Amino acid sequence: MMLTKRVLITGAAGGLGHALAASLAASGYHLVVTDRPGTLETASFPAGTEFIDADLLHAEDIGRLATRLGDQEKPIDLLINNAGIGIPGSVTDVSADLLARHVMINLTAPMQLSQAAAQAMTKRRDGQIFSIVSLAGIFPLKDSAAYTASKFGLRGFMAALSLELAPYGVRVGGLYPSAIDTDMLRAEMAHPDGSPLNFAGSAEPLSTAATAEAVMQALIRGTLETQLPRSEGLMAGLVMSFPTLLRPVFSYLERQGNRKKQAFLKMLEANTD
Repeated sequence: MMLTKRVLITGAAGGLGHALAASLAASGYHLVVTDRPGTLETASFPAGTEFIDADLLHAEDIGRLATRLGDQEKPIDLLINNAGIGIPGSVTDVSADLLARHVMINLTAPMQLSQAAAQAMTKRRDGQIFSIVSLAGIFPLKDSAAYTASKFGLRGFMAALSLELAPYGVRVGGLYPSAIDTDMLRAEMAHPDGSPLNFAGSAEPLSTAATAEAVMQALIRGTLETQLPRSEGLMAGLVMSFPTLLRPVFSYLERQGNRKKQAFLKMLEANTD
């Protein structure tokens, strides 16, 4: 008899988190979902879903999630680090607290949760750890330096973790998407410093359903890094191999993206009328 596998998803109340939960439940996973207190709509998840209220800015809440990940009686077979924040603003203008929040939510929390999952999974010699990173983990975004730094760090952590866990049969991977049409993107675009690079190269943002499907395929393949779209990931990696190209390429992409950003904002305005 095939045993039901369990997945723990952070940031499950958001658009992508909810789409991931639906896709994984349809694939037979038992859901363990977590997000900030008061944000999870329990009726929108399948019966039997396990809910954990946790704020990734609080060490105590991360500790409770780590304890759940370490429970060998009800083992977590798959951890998806999906929660994240991206609030734009120049380094010279944003508060020190906002810089720290980006690092805590986007990097420190995934590191600590991945550590707890790894400790349990290596004992069983089985499991999978997957993070939703960003193309900003490969190519920097102006006016989003803290976000960029946290995603660059997460990419490095996942790569090193994959080397450590491979001998135990624990797979590690991550998705590096461009813009996804979520509330976080819409809030970023409403900000004066919202990066037009979210639209450079893409006709429109990725849907949460398409992104969730890409995650499902990446989980099956077990690859370390999956760029979405792949062409943008390859271009980002190529440019960063030649740092002197960064400024001219960025300027070109910024001009290109600005046109699509304005079209996106007009579409949002039309939908709210």
